[in-house]
Formats: sequence, structure tokens, C-alpha cells
Amino acid sequence: MYLISFDSLPNTNEFLVDLSKKDANSWTVIHAKNQTKGKGYAGNEWKVVAGENLTFSFLLKTDYSFQELIYFNEWISNVICLFLKQFHPKSNVKWPNDIILNDKKVCGILIENHRSNGIMNSVIGIGINVNQADFNHLPKATSIYRVTDKEYDIEEILADLMHHFENEYSILEQKKFEQIHQTYLDNLFRKDEISHFRLDGVEVDGIIRDVNEAGNLLIEINQELREFKHKEIELLF
Repeated sequence: MYLISFDSLPNTNEFLVDLSKKDANSWTVIHAKNQTKGKGYAGNEWKVVAGENLTFSFLLKTDYSFQELIYFNEWISNVICLFLKQFHPKSNVKWPNDIILNDKKVCGILIENHRSNGIMNSVIGIGINVNQADFNHLPKATSIYRVTDKEYDIEEILADLMHHFENEYSILEQKKFEQIHQTYLDNLFRKDEISHFRLDGVEVDGIIRDVNEAGNLLIEINQELREFKHKEIELLF
């Protein structure tokens, strides 16, 4: 791991994407104590309280194809869930890319990929709520502090999480797709449980059953298995 830390940076992903197009190697990590223009999945904004949370990006270079990136994305979620289980046993991934700790969102992920000279460059941006205590404006959010009632050294959290990624990397490198996908399903929030959804402005009951090879969510509604892309349906929790 090669770590570069900044007191403040507009966006760690953008910084590392630029580096990846030059000479940056796998396991280059860009950490910002304060990220002023954070980005979330599908154009969402990721806001953090300066100095209280962990915002960073790291680079992995692989021979994955664009079609195989669904498993890459699932592996990232799996490792973060594994890491967070030390703080609470109920650690899940809420499709497609939110990490849930004790039924509330604690982490967001944004992965940006570009292929060059036969190499897939994947920049993985991660934001984890670590020591933030006030979520009055975000009732579905939490932090590691809120779950454990302890404060943490953010740089130690970063080092520990990256250690988990390195330890689990062989699964990704060996392309153990079935294992990756099954672990993802085991971690999937509300899987095989009756849940409430908002679909076309109407609340419906459904049961999450699977995620297919395109990364779309399969939900059983009125005994019919239906497929949804991101933002086509909303899980209410």
C-alpha cells in the first residue's frame, strides 16, 4: 500500500483517476481528512463532516473485462461487510452499493473504471461514517461510533480496512465468481424477507431474491419475479 494523505481535497476519486492515467500502481491510496466535493453512486452527492469520517480512494489494476466488473463490485462490498462485522455482527450490503450496519447506512461506494493497454484500472472510492454522532438530518444513517459508543482513530480504521482488502485479494485475483456472488447474496440486505418498496409512486410488498449477471435486482412481487435497474424501485426501510 502506498498512501498519500491530504488535509483537504475536492474529490479523492478524481485525483486518483488522474494518477491512474499516468504511472500510479495498484494499491495506491488517496486519503482526505476533508473531502469538499464528494461523489456518490449515480451522480449522488456524498457529504461528510470534516475530521469525523473516513473518505479515501484506492486503485486496483486487473485483467477484468467490463462484463466481469459486476463481480469486482460485489467483492468490494463483501470485504467492507467483513471488515465492519468486528463492530456489529449485522453488516449488510443494500443493493446496489450502500453498506448497512445494524440496519442503517454507514458507508457508500463509488467505483470508476477505465481500460488502457489491456489493463482495467478501477478506482474505488469509499466513505465510511466513523466518529460522527449527529445524524438528525439523516435518520437512516449511522456511524461506527453510534453503533459501538466508542471513538476511533480514522487512520487506523483505514489501515485495518486496507489490510482486509489485501487479505481477501486472492479471491478476486483468482476470479472465484461463484464464491464472490454467493457471499454477496449472503450479505444482501433484506434478502428473502417481505419488504416494502416504492414502485412508480406506489408502495408495494416484495421479496428480494437475487442479483443477476447484469447487476440488476430480482424481486418477487405478487408471485412474479421482476427485474429492476438502479433507481427503478426504492427499498423502504
